[in-house]
Amino acid sequence: MVKNSTVVNCTLLYRYNPLAKRAIVFINLVYAFRKDVLKLVAKGSEMILSLIISMMLLLSTPVPAEPPRMQVLVGLHKPPYVDLNAGAGYELELLREIFSAAGWQAEFTHVPNGRLLPMFKSGTFDAVTLQPMSATEPDYFYSCPYIQYQNVVARLANGRDELQSLAELAQQRVIAFQTAQQVLGEEFRRVIPQMASYSETVDQSSQVDMLLRQRADAIVLDLNILGHHLDALAVEPALQIMTFQSSYYRVAFRDAAQAAAFDRAQRELWRHPTFIALQQRYFRQANQQLAAFCP
Repeated sequence: MVKNSTVVNCTLLYRYNPLAKRAIVFINLVYAFRKDVLKLVAKGSEMILSLIISMMLLLSTPVPAEPPRMQVLVGLHKPPYVDLNAGAGYELELLREIFSAAGWQAEFTHVPNGRLLPMFKSGTFDAVTLQPMSATEPDYFYSCPYIQYQNVVARLANGRDELQSLAELAQQRVIAFQTAQQVLGEEFRRVIPQMASYSETVDQSSQVDMLLRQRADAIVLDLNILGHHLDALAVEPALQIMTFQSSYYRVAFRDAAQAAAFDRAQRELWRHPTFIALQQRYFRQANQQLAAFCP
């Protein structure tokens, strides 16, 4: 009879030793069918030899170690960057590639952009994405920029002169992405009170739809997001585009070594064809210029 102390030791082995798991399963099988095993031994059957060899092979087969998990906070549905319906998108695939190359398995938790940093401060997560270049939290360690956004003002051409300045948005109905006022700077904030109407939304497909239906005079969003939704609608309207300065975002970590490992992995990815291919697949062009920020 197996004593209780032996059972406890087996349990500990099962938990902490992958090879022991296999041995314990085999021992349990032998114990369950001990009468049949004894009959085989008594008959001198070759099956018992085969059984022993199988056990030896089972125990000698290496068990691949799972990479440590990295709990990462990312934003909400925002194709082509984050597609929650497909569990894909440029940003998610990029982050998976970088974290995997750095030796981690990334597990994503999606929250609104405005909740990313407060959630990270709760202490539950290892890393948080979409941290601007201006972020300077003293307790965190920042990666080099991993993603570039090119925000634009877009409006239907309709035979008008080219859009030259933000001041021309006065008396216009404008729909922008959420947090645009914080991201786009003081000049943009100054013109908002002069607009006929101004709103922000997380539903960026609705921005494009409202523009095409002429229920908005201008929309403010990322150029890749605009292209994605126009492609989805299979339309090529004549647009006037005015660009803002590019915005670059980093990943914040609690551990300096993790931030350094992330940067090493992404520098290596930038030199690999996968980086360009990923952009071409989601943006139909390569427009992520990051190396200058990460010497």
